[in-house]
Amino acid sequence: MKNKKLKLVIGGIIAGVCIGSYFLFFSSPKKAEPNYNAFTLKPLDPLLLKGEVKATQTQDIFYDQTFGTIADIPVKHEQEVKNGDVLLNYLNGEAQNRADQQQRIVNKSSLSAQQAAQNLSRAQTRYNEAQTSLNQMKADFNRETDPEKKEELKGKIDQQKTEATSINNEMVQAQQALDLAYTEVNDEAAALESEQGKVTSTVKATIDGVAMVNEAGKKSLEQPLVQVLSKSKQTKGIVTEYDLAKLKVGQEVSVTSIGSNQTAQGKISRIDQLPKSKNGNDSEIPTYEFIVDGEFPWAYGSSVQVSLPQPQLVLPEKTIVTKDNKTFVYVYKNGRAVKTDVKIADMNGAKIVESGISKGTKIIGNPDDGLTDNAEVQVREND
Repeated sequence: MKNKKLKLVIGGIIAGVCIGSYFLFFSSPKKAEPNYNAFTLKPLDPLLLKGEVKATQTQDIFYDQTFGTIADIPVKHEQEVKNGDVLLNYLNGEAQNRADQQQRIVNKSSLSAQQAAQNLSRAQTRYNEAQTSLNQMKADFNRETDPEKKEELKGKIDQQKTEATSINNEMVQAQQALDLAYTEVNDEAAALESEQGKVTSTVKATIDGVAMVNEAGKKSLEQPLVQVLSKSKQTKGIVTEYDLAKLKVGQEVSVTSIGSNQTAQGKISRIDQLPKSKNGNDSEIPTYEFIVDGEFPWAYGSSVQVSLPQPQLVLPEKTIVTKDNKTFVYVYKNGRAVKTDVKIADMNGAKIVESGISKGTKIIGNPDDGLTDNAEVQVREND
């Protein structure tokens, strides 16, 4: 009896295993893996470029030895200045010596002019006296009735005329000498004024702003001694030749301070067309400077990051299918692959969507020849 029960139990176990195996291998076939992947079409990430906060206008003043030595710097470091304020005073010792020497020359020529004026005055006095005597003799001659005395007066008149003419010639020469002396005085005085103008020199601000004084500039001709920075600021950025075409004048950008993480809006106002000078390394990638205008509250020289939005929609080349002179992609929608015509433009090697699909569309990323329009598909989403 026990043997019969044992056989029934064993038989039941074997039957259960067989039934379970049947359902495992035949009744529930393994689910097929998706053959395609899909991604959501999104704009490119913003282009991030390095930049630095600079003054909109600058005035660099270097030590100029031709002006002499620095007498004083009448402004302090970080002092606000106005256009026309004095920033540097020079004193030229050599010019002072030349001015002193020229002053002595002017004094000497002035003395010569005084002597010439005195000579002319004496000649004029003698001429006036000779002319008065001549006029008197002529009057006596006209009144005289005695022929002998009249003849005697005539001889004296002739003699007096000769003397008056001689004195007149002396007076003319004295006048010429005085004119020459005055010319020399004027010339020497002009030379004196020129030398005196070189004794002291001033350098003035040409813009409103903040004066930055660098004492090292007194010894180095390569560093500005005084630099005036305008209060208005701009951002000067750097872009490589690979991204240069992505920048446009008038383009709006975001500028973020590296130190404070604050952000301000700006607009590109200038893009240099010539690259910056290389440091002697031919393999160095050419870079270009560009200017962003805006209200930037950060300190001069602050490092910033310039963010340029890139709204373009870029398709991977393998997603694009070209057949029968048509270009299309497969859009994944409601579990099906929908064939969708698109217009594509090449931009620096990238495939940019011009029309046909928009942001947020799900695109099948690996279409193959077996994929057809409106086919039901399973996909892996790679967002």
